[in-house]
Amino acid sequence: MPTPKGPEPLPRRLASLVIIALALAALLAACGEDGPQLPFVPTPAPTPEQPRDVAITVLTSGTDEPVAGAAVSVDGATATTAADGTATVTAMRGASVEVTADGHDPASAAVPDEGPLQVALRSNVVSGRVTDEAGEPLAGVRVFVDGGERMVETGEDGAYALAGVPAEGTLIYKMPGYRLGEIAIDAEMTKDVAMQPFAARALYAPAAVFEAPGRLDAMLELIDRTEVNAMVIDVKETDGRLYYATDLETAAEVGAIREAPIFDLEELLPMLKERGIYTIARMVVMKDNTSAAARPELAVRNSATGEPWRDNIGGAWLDPSAPGVAEYIASIAGDLADKGFDEVQLDYIRFFSDGPYDVADTNLPNTQSFRLPAIQRVLRVVSERLDMTKTFLAADCFPISFIVPDDQGIGQRPEVIMPYVDYFSPMVYPSHYGPGVFGFPVPNDHPYEVIDETLQIMNEQKEGLPVVIRPWIQDFGYGSFAPYTADQVRTEMQAADDNDAKGWMIWNARAIFTESALGPPRDGEDSAPMTSASPEPAASASEAPSGAPSPSLMASPSP
Repeated sequence: MPTPKGPEPLPRRLASLVIIALALAALLAACGEDGPQLPFVPTPAPTPEQPRDVAITVLTSGTDEPVAGAAVSVDGATATTAADGTATVTAMRGASVEVTADGHDPASAAVPDEGPLQVALRSNVVSGRVTDEAGEPLAGVRVFVDGGERMVETGEDGAYALAGVPAEGTLIYKMPGYRLGEIAIDAEMTKDVAMQPFAARALYAPAAVFEAPGRLDAMLELIDRTEVNAMVIDVKETDGRLYYATDLETAAEVGAIREAPIFDLEELLPMLKERGIYTIARMVVMKDNTSAAARPELAVRNSATGEPWRDNIGGAWLDPSAPGVAEYIASIAGDLADKGFDEVQLDYIRFFSDGPYDVADTNLPNTQSFRLPAIQRVLRVVSERLDMTKTFLAADCFPISFIVPDDQGIGQRPEVIMPYVDYFSPMVYPSHYGPGVFGFPVPNDHPYEVIDETLQIMNEQKEGLPVVIRPWIQDFGYGSFAPYTADQVRTEMQAADDNDAKGWMIWNARAIFTESALGPPRDGEDSAPMTSASPEPAASASEAPSGAPSPSLMASPSP
């Protein structure tokens, strides 16, 4: 039998590994608690990252223009850029950098790992120059963002600069006597704007025009056939209730909202504007039966009864000096602007008249020194409400208070009205001038001369103000006077045009107008807002026969 073999020897390489393993085990055992301690060198901690100096350059976005004076903030420290737009800060890599500068939107960035940092800031200042079509500068043009809170006016050179302009929205350019400008905001922050003139030639539209079948269509057809380009629409008469649908809270509180409104502005105004018609809302202000009854503290009071005072035909009047009156009127005017009227016209913007004065009691003494500031405040409050809207403000006035040196007991004078309105609308009806005015025994028979004399005085009174005169003229007969003829109406228009009035408004209480007094349509006109900085030239109002104003110069309403 073969002899049995013993275990085969391990390969030499494997044997070496075994010996090393046994030696390592012995070494580890020797390093136990009872064994000797060997000196180990610990691994050093990593060196903390150090901040670095970084050069930051701030530019206006879209340009190479440096922004000097920008505040650069990082890690609680702030540096200011020099004239070349640069600043150096010490900061950690990745640290947040906040940059702010006047006239620019703020921006943020992060410190890069290496190299400089460039930050672009969007300029939020729109600047430029506003001129008329001939390139002459226009002073006093209001410039603001639609829905914004900041407004500037152009200087004598037509220049302006409006800060805080957002990246999107619409710039409004507003100047009486010109079309409204609605220019879209874009990347171009220099906008030179050429304003296009506009003169409204309007017919009066009382509630009956909207209530009686066919009346509105007939008026629109008349407008289509003639030079008329505007309508003065009654929205509030002496009754005090509003003719239009609204949820205005102040009107609801006094019961001034009708259960069945006469028209809905959301339907009416777009239809009229689509036809190129400039829309003017006429609201009776101080003569207001509804508000006087609901809130007697706003009304002129009867000192004998304690009830609201009534005039000779039973009408109640608000007291312009009573707290809350101005605010109530402004709330309605603002509502009309928000609903889209091109213009809000205040009628009966005056103190009460034609009644038992001896029992009339007002919040403040009924003297001129108190009446004038009261009317002025009402107009200021309403003007402030409409100032930064796309709606112009107008006021109807008796000419007598602008011809004689006192307010005729009603609080109307040029110095308290003209500075606060865009359009001044004197009621220059020759039939309402008393005998002897301007030396005429019967002013009704001298329409040109009476209106010419009146507007010459008013042009002197408005000197230095941006207010534009657009008068009311008559197309009716008054008292024993016969209705005006087409020639007489055209004579009124000519007098207005010769005195640089911007259009006219024709009054006829029944809205029955003499078509032969009206010229043909004027080509090239547009009442809609301009949407381009340089609109195509349109026919100027002076290129065609002009028209004339509305309500007139009455004999003194004082007792």
